[in-house]
Amino acid sequence: MTASSHFANYRLEPVFQATRPEQRAEAVAFWLAQGAIAQRQEAERRAFELVCLVRHGGTTMSGALAGMSTVALQTGADGRAYYAYRMFLRPRNRVPYLMWAVTDASRDWLRDFDAPEPRPAGMLIVTENPKLMRPGMRRSFQRHGYLYRGKTARGLDRWLAPFDQTTSP
Repeated sequence: MTASSHFANYRLEPVFQATRPEQRAEAVAFWLAQGAIAQRQEAERRAFELVCLVRHGGTTMSGALAGMSTVALQTGADGRAYYAYRMFLRPRNRVPYLMWAVTDASRDWLRDFDAPEPRPAGMLIVTENPKLMRPGMRRSFQRHGYLYRGKTARGLDRWLAPFDQTTSP
């Protein structure tokens, strides 16, 4: 996995399948404190799915955790494996375009990750936030190379970041 990258005052730190115990503990404490995940057991399970830690790099919060992305393997309708993507940013750190920086960096790190065969065919995103289903945000997903794949049974948009040309769940 490549080295950390930066966006504005934030450092994006790739940790996929290489998290240390202290990083997992920090993620669990963060999710619980933010109310992003209500149950400790679920937070502890998800801490093993971390892809990217987002750290605030400003002088008053240097290195403080601002958010993270996670993935879990999921089987698509075509029978292939995909990364099911999630992200949480602390509300005060939801600055313009940080979401895209984290999502795109996570996609790129996962695409380039030396996963064992069969390699996941792409990254799936379900837009749990209704604001992400607005027409302008849908256009942004498309500009970033994500392919619209319809709605879930709950009426949420599904997007795909294919890792190869034969991907189409």
